[in-house]
Amino acid sequence: AILVNAESRQLLGLRGGTGTGDEKIPKEDNTASEVTSEQDLEVTASNLTIPLHAHSGTHHVHVYIGSPPQRQTLIVDTGSRVMAFPCKPCRFCGKHASPYFDTRKSTTKRLSKCGNCKLEGISTCSLFGDQCEITQKYTEGSSWSAHEIEDMVWLGNDDVMESIEDHMQLAISYAFGCQTSINGLFQKQYADGILGLARHDTSLVAAYYRTNAISRNAFSLCLTADAGYFALGGSMPVKYHLEEMKTTPITKEHGWYSVEVTEIWVGGIRVVSEDLDLAMLKRVNAGKGCILDSGTTDTYLPSKLQEPVGEAAMRHSGGMLDFTDETRVRNFSFEDFHTLPDLTFVFAGNVTLVMEAKQYMEGVTLTPEGEVQSWEGTKVLTNRVYLEEDNGAVLGANAMLGYDILFDSQAHHVG
Repeated sequence: AILVNAESRQLLGLRGGTGTGDEKIPKEDNTASEVTSEQDLEVTASNLTIPLHAHSGTHHVHVYIGSPPQRQTLIVDTGSRVMAFPCKPCRFCGKHASPYFDTRKSTTKRLSKCGNCKLEGISTCSLFGDQCEITQKYTEGSSWSAHEIEDMVWLGNDDVMESIEDHMQLAISYAFGCQTSINGLFQKQYADGILGLARHDTSLVAAYYRTNAISRNAFSLCLTADAGYFALGGSMPVKYHLEEMKTTPITKEHGWYSVEVTEIWVGGIRVVSEDLDLAMLKRVNAGKGCILDSGTTDTYLPSKLQEPVGEAAMRHSGGMLDFTDETRVRNFSFEDFHTLPDLTFVFAGNVTLVMEAKQYMEGVTLTPEGEVQSWEGTKVLTNRVYLEEDNGAVLGANAMLGYDILFDSQAHHVG
């Protein structure tokens, strides 16, 4: 993960600091971690950078599909594998950012047939016809169904003509889920659908790499509170970085971007490490592991961390916050807010990611430069870090703000 320099801070809206300033927190060790040289960064820098915009805590990219092109606004989701959005006629699919994709208007669409399903491991042959079907269900009750379609796809921005002129030459034939029904929370979301970016051969990034549209099977997400960039083929250009990119290995083979946590700090207090409580550390890395999931708005940690994290937060904030549901939503003065601790995650190789209070406290207003805007009296803020996982952790989009995070499937690491 990389911070962005002062010259580019206003452009990207990223934070200007490098952490908590607490000398007790371990510094990144260039000898212990894999440090990418400037020359290597130039080789792996993106040759295709697409703007993002944020809405309700999630980040979206404009995707153009078909001939003539129809635009869909999709969540960039490192925690799922498929691209999917509603197609006409979709039953009870809700109102979203764009009209439903109309397959009848595209002259280049192809309906995937049984025996030739493109989304291996995701779509299956329908029991009611000769087509490939996809069904996704989620633990909170939401679900959707789709049939598999292949059409021309490329990434762009909100300007249709500019996207056609600048990016249509990178259009590739790509299979996706053409949703026919949606239930639950998906019916009410702003986004039309999702762009799955998990480590899988069916991802759009992998497809771009196979067609030589990008030089490396990698991408980065550089997220801010209201915008960001999606860089394909590598990281953002080095000129936007405050420091050299450092990497930590991907630790699991399930397709998510899992990294090994070695320490967690609350302010200047270390609450998780091997020498403090090995069993607790193993719990953070157990199961799915600690995953970086841009499609999840919030951050989730194991419930067993409640006591050490809560006690450290209370000490740091003078009793203002303990990471329980009782103090999740409360009034804060501007002075109270500045007592809240940073959360620092240390990964294998002493690579650190700092989550500032402005990232996990919903309701804070930021300036164009990414600084917290002061307020008079008190205002209601909501803590968006939840300690409720059995095993493993999910670092959602709020933990990723202010960093250019590289997801490199080819090198098997996160930067």
